[in-house]
Amino acid sequence: MASPPAWLHGLFAVLPTPMLADGSLDLESLDRVVDHYLAGGATGLVPASIAGEGDLLDKAERRLVIGRVVRRSAGRAPIVVGVLDDDIESALAQARIAARCGASGLLVKPPTRGAQTVLAHIRAIARSLHLPIILLDNPKFGAALPAGLVRTLVDTVPEVCGIKLEEEPTAAKMAKVRALLGQRIRIFGGLGGANCLPELERGADGFFTGHPQPHHLVAALACFRQGDRAGAAAAYEALLPVATREREHPATMIGQRKAILHELGVLLDAAVRKEDWQGRPRRA
Repeated sequence: MASPPAWLHGLFAVLPTPMLADGSLDLESLDRVVDHYLAGGATGLVPASIAGEGDLLDKAERRLVIGRVVRRSAGRAPIVVGVLDDDIESALAQARIAARCGASGLLVKPPTRGAQTVLAHIRAIARSLHLPIILLDNPKFGAALPAGLVRTLVDTVPEVCGIKLEEEPTAAKMAKVRALLGQRIRIFGGLGGANCLPELERGADGFFTGHPQPHHLVAALACFRQGDRAGAAAAYEALLPVATREREHPATMIGQRKAILHELGVLLDAAVRKEDWQGRPRRA
């Protein structure tokens, strides 16, 4: 991959997985989720990620969710699917499901067992699928990715073309990665958009986040690109209350987003499978 794909920019909406009170999938609400984020200006969609409870979906559920998002989007946006397992065979199984469902790319969580394991893991997925790979850089959920390791991955794995950078302070690390790699990689913020303005100022190409009011992030990005710093600051201020609540109560972030989407009429129910991200059991 000589350069990042042309579609890799802007807001990639990390989609919640709608569920009913009994824990079953609500695919009709998932259609409305897709429409909500696209109407809000998202350029891409990200199903089956961590914030989408993708680590708690079994294989059949993953197929249903990814396939439904691909069909509902109907070519309106690229689909980047979360690949979340530390075990390489399980990660490859997740990636193959995504590819068969029509994914445009993969958001890959690196395993937490050292730099060589990270390199082997990413290379194995790249060789098997040859899909664009966006790295998930959040040490709370996967391996730490120092800027030097990111450069090694970009240098040696052509499929690696982006990073969702959530290691804080995010803006400072973005500047370091940009200095090392220039435009060879697309850099995205996350964390609900909580740092979006300083990230844009340090070279972010967009955001990977499921902030439930996507138009605020889209406005911040558009205003910043147009040189309208006052407009970007106003959009940033508008999204901060929701983003700040998520940062203050991270264990309930998924539920918070679903509650807002329920209030907006997007979700039939705000049910979550489990709110605590630590030590969650996988479904068979």
